[in-house]
Parts: sequence; structure tokens; C-alpha cells
Amino acid sequence: MYEVEVWGIAVDPFNQSPIVVLKNKQNPKEVLPIWIGHPEASGIMMVLNNVEFERPLTYELINNLLETVGAVVEKVEISDIKDGTYYATIYVKTPAGEIKEVDARPSDAINIALRTGAPIYVAEHVMNQSKVVVEEIPPQKDGEEQKLPNMGDIVSPPQVEAEEETTTTDEELKRWIENLKPEDFQKFGSSEGN
Repeated sequence: MYEVEVWGIAVDPFNQSPIVVLKNKQNPKEVLPIWIGHPEASGIMMVLNNVEFERPLTYELINNLLETVGAVVEKVEISDIKDGTYYATIYVKTPAGEIKEVDARPSDAINIALRTGAPIYVAEHVMNQSKVVVEEIPPQKDGEEQKLPNMGDIVSPPQVEAEEETTTTDEELKRWIENLKPEDFQKFGSSEGN
């Protein structure tokens, strides 16, 4: 099991889909890219950019419900990958001390972990199967704001019609992810009107 942290949200340069990039804490050059939906990417970006709303949105509501009933999120685990789909489990400790496992999409589990302060883990077989090794990760200085990708103009991904196109795109995308650098991330728009 590898503990990871959210490095940021990137935008797939080929189809403009958001990708949450998880960085291995033990080996920061290993990252796990997971394609996610636009609302879930927006939720992650809100936490990363410290954006707050007057009224709770869905993930804040879930956090409030857990706190109200005395439950605690112990950890989140990206537990499996099947046919290109990632699976996650949220481990919730009840007031009676029982640990309950809740099936979740990784994007939702990550959103909840970020709001509850729970650690995020990736199963070893998932990391080994899907990790990408990036060239260089310069250290971030204290107080330096992490730059995150611009998601203002993202659109729904087009459907790939031919297997050849998928192979070419996968290879190009892997090269792109391997060469990601912190400066490739840009600040995520403004919170106005959200």
C-alpha cells in the first residue's frame, strides 16, 4: 500500500478531460493519473485553492453529516482497477468503533479525504500497473502557492472510434504525463459565479 497526495489537476491535452494526479509520498517521481469528471475535479480544486462557500456543497455536506453522527473517515484507498476503471473504498469509523467500508469512485473518495483530512492510499498492484514516472519534481518552497491547471475551457471528451487512435493517444499521453512539471499546472479559474 502506498500513501499518496494530490499533486494537482491536469487537463488531458488530447481530449481536454480533467485528470487528478496523485503523487507517491515514498517516491515522489511516481504519479498515478486518474481521469475524472468535471464536477469532481472542480470539487478537488476548491479544496486545493481554499475556496469556501457560504452554504455547504455536496462534499462539505457529507463531511458535516459524518461529523454530526460522530463518524470519522480513517482512510481512503484506491483499491483496484478493472478494465480501465478505478475503484476506491472509504473506511469510516463509527461512534461504536467499528470500521465500515464504503465503495466509492476515486474522485468522490479523494474529495471526501481532502475535506476530512484522511490519508489517501493506493493498492500496490494498482500503483504498479498504472503509475507514470515523471522526470523531475523541484522542491516547493514554504509558502509558495502550488500552480494548478486551467480548467476554464474544458469540454466533454470525444469518443475514440478506432483502436489505432487509442494506442497512439495512449502513448502520446504517457509521454506527456512522464514529462509533467509543476509549472505545467496553472491556477484553477476564479470562484466567482460557482
